[in-house]
Amino acid sequence: MTEDLRLPVERRGKLGTSESRRMRQSGRIPANVYGYGKPGVSVSVCADLVEQLIATRSSVVDVELDGVVDKAVVQEIQWDVFTTHVHHLDLRRVDPNGRATVAVPLEFRGEPIGIKDGGAIRQHTKTIQLDCPDYRIPKSVVVRIGALKIGDGIKASDVALPEHAILATPADSLLIELYDPRKA
Repeated sequence: MTEDLRLPVERRGKLGTSESRRMRQSGRIPANVYGYGKPGVSVSVCADLVEQLIATRSSVVDVELDGVVDKAVVQEIQWDVFTTHVHHLDLRRVDPNGRATVAVPLEFRGEPIGIKDGGAIRQHTKTIQLDCPDYRIPKSVVVRIGALKIGDGIKASDVALPEHAILATPADSLLIELYDPRKA
C-alpha cells in the first residue's frame, strides 16, 4: 500500500491578488481546503511540495493543518497562462473510510495473436464493477489481449486490478473472447 504525499499547509492571514503574488514570490502557493462537513480554509503550500505532487501524478494527499491530518483530493489546479507554474490549488477533504461500487471502463490493449489465424474479437462488456475507496476510483482498467488465441477468453478474475480495488463483478464473467467466425 502506497503512502500519500503529506502536504503541511499554513493558514493565510491576508487574501487578495497582491498578497497572493507576494506569496508566490516567496515560494508558497495559495490554496483552499474545503469539504467533508468542515469549514473552508484559505491556506498556503510550499511550492516545492506542489511540484513534487504534480511529478508523482497523484490526486490524493494528506493535508496537515494545525496538527490535524485530513485525507484530500486535488480538486483543481490553476496554472499560470504563460509558464508552467501553479498559481492556485483547491483541495477537497474526503472520508478516508468511504467506499463505492462503481462501473469502471475497460481499456483493451494489444492485438491478439489469433487475429492472424482468422479469429474475430467478441467483447461481452465495456465496464467492470469495482469496490474501491471513493477517492481512488480509477479512470479505466487496462486489459492486455495480445496473447489471445482462437478459443481463448478473458474473465473478470483474470484482470489485474488497481491497488485498493476489489472485484465486484462475478469472477467467472467473460469480458472478451477470440472466436473463429468460420465456425460460428
